[in-house]
This record gives sequence, C-alpha cells and structure tokens, in this order.
Amino acid sequence: MKKFITGLATLAVLTSAVPAFAQEPQQALATTSTTNYSTPSKESKASVAEYVNLTVRWNNVSNAVRYEYILTNVTDGYPYESGSMTATVANITALRVGKLFSFYVRAVDKYGNTIGQAVLDIVPTGSNIDKNVWIS
Repeated sequence: MKKFITGLATLAVLTSAVPAFAQEPQQALATTSTTNYSTPSKESKASVAEYVNLTVRWNNVSNAVRYEYILTNVTDGYPYESGSMTATVANITALRVGKLFSFYVRAVDKYGNTIGQAVLDIVPTGSNIDKNVWIS
C-alpha cells in the first residue's frame, strides 16, 4: 500500500509540473531601454577592441594616372580589400585586431605600367591606424 501511495504521489507531481517556458506569465514583464552615450557598455568596448579602421596615405607620383592597392590578411591567407583610385589615400574599415595585414600600393602610368610601389605590414592592436608610405 505504501508503494502504491508513493507511486500515486509521484505521478501527481510529474503530471502537474509544467515547464517554465510553457507557463503563462503571472504579470506583464517590465521592459526598459536605456542608452548611455557617455560610457560604452562592455559589449561595445569588446567590438571596438576587436576591429579597427586603417587609413593609409602615400605621396603623389608624377606621371601616375591611378593608384592600385591590395590589403591582404596574411594571417588567414586571403585578400581583404583592393581598389583603384586617383586619390592618394585609402580608408579601410573593420580590420581584425591581432591579425597580420600587408598593404601594397602601386602607382600606374597611362600605359598600365607600374612606376612605383610601397608595402606596409600592419598588426592592429586595438586603436585606429593612420599610416604614411612612400612610393618609390
């Protein structure tokens, strides 16, 4: 008889139990949204520290009609970004901190020949990077 009552009590407890996610809420949940613009949260600090922006400037080369650059993620072995422009500055966003990048820029004349080039190796460390290179 004792086993029967214990089994019946166990069955009653198991059948009456409802998972918390399946229960209807007893009261409305209060939702609050706050934004603090003066001090970043831990999440935004982490994202700022994980990625940085790169600005590379180079000298104007006479007889150059354009400049071509390629930024390679050397650590992971793939081209990250490339471009062709008449300006002497490249702005690249979201470089992963701790990875080795190689920035190559070349000056191109009207015939498509390389008339100067420069290489810059970069390992972002947590703040935006502003570099100058000399094309020769």
